[in-house]
Amino acid sequence: MRRGFIVIWACTVSGLAVGCERLATEGSSAPTQTAVVVEVVAKVGGRDIGAADVRKRMTLDGVSARAAIDSIVEEELLLQGAQRAGLSEDPEAARRVDRTMVRALLHDLEKENTPEGLPDEQVREDFERNREGFQVLERRGSWHVLVKADTEEAREVAASILAEARNADDPREVFDRYADGAADHLDLPVVVEDLPAMTMKAQIEKPYKDALFKAKTLGPLKEPILTSYGWHAIVVTGIQPGEVHTFADVEDEIRERLSRKQRFEKLAEIVQRLEGEGLLEYDEVLVERLMTVQELPKRVE
Repeated sequence: MRRGFIVIWACTVSGLAVGCERLATEGSSAPTQTAVVVEVVAKVGGRDIGAADVRKRMTLDGVSARAAIDSIVEEELLLQGAQRAGLSEDPEAARRVDRTMVRALLHDLEKENTPEGLPDEQVREDFERNREGFQVLERRGSWHVLVKADTEEAREVAASILAEARNADDPREVFDRYADGAADHLDLPVVVEDLPAMTMKAQIEKPYKDALFKAKTLGPLKEPILTSYGWHAIVVTGIQPGEVHTFADVEDEIRERLSRKQRFEKLAEIVQRLEGEGLLEYDEVLVERLMTVQELPKRVE
């Protein structure tokens, strides 16, 4: 696809012919500055995409970190695709015009691939195929005092700790006491741990998990539990019920994801050589850090 055709097409469909000329003129006179990008989240054809770029896009568009990264990468792939088809003599001016083209093309793709336009059968099939992934598993928190031996003496010590926890006004006082060395006088080694909420899929020993999830209420278990580490005095600190999501609950989410997938596939057809040549790479650590953003920033109007 020739560059001139791309720009003319973009400006025509978007009604931006005058805007394209203005941007190109401004770009030719603007001084060139080289920005130093820190915390590089992704590289597209040698251009760094920084965490700051992603946060700015999140604020401007009012979207999640993943959507912001995807949006920036999409634009950059298309920009480089247009440039590889033939740059003008002034790269900065060309980039401004290309950006107008990219915005128009992305807008067009969004209109062609809407969540509402997906066939009902396709959405239903995706739900059935990924049904388990739509369910929220129950999570339980706990703390425990581990007596590191599998002897009868160790079991009795763990049982006595449970009795202390049951008789205490606040079982947490027992945890704090043992954490501060209340078991130092014993001949047996003792470990005190406060565990985060976990699901039944957590990678801990089965006897501990089974006992934790069989408990009917919060508080100390009735009996100590034996694992390969020794005897555990376990106190349940939190129960977050699971959720069973029906098709109606997640239909909108599925439609949004599938329509975005189709959009990506069409973009790949336009710039397939770019990814094929290994020009796109992510820093997974930084991407994961951005994914931890709990709330979306307010969109700037």
